[in-house]
Amino acid sequence: MWAAKHSPRVVGAVAQAAVLDFTKHITARALELCAEEQFAEASPTALVPIGKPVICVHGDLDEDVPVEQSVEFCAVEQQAELVVVRGGGHMDVITPGTESWERCREAVVRLARGC
Repeated sequence: MWAAKHSPRVVGAVAQAAVLDFTKHITARALELCAEEQFAEASPTALVPIGKPVICVHGDLDEDVPVEQSVEFCAVEQQAELVVVRGGGHMDVITPGTESWERCREAVVRLARGC
């Protein structure tokens, strides 16, 4: 998201089952990487408005990152589009042949047409 907001060369972003509000999804691994007070500043939600299209692809059966992360982000980012994949899990967005992967591919192709 940072590159989409700050680089004129980036035309948008596809968020794949993403943690978009770090303050609402703090894991033990995240605490190893930075202090809890840094989460709000680093969070993609803190970058809103991004100023470019963001397509959030998220499976409704994601057990690692709740789909509410994408739902809530799309509610505050005017240029965000929500794509919820019924039956999709967390790793499906990077697993070729799954519906989630196909939705991500389609999103990238659509954004690339604007280049």
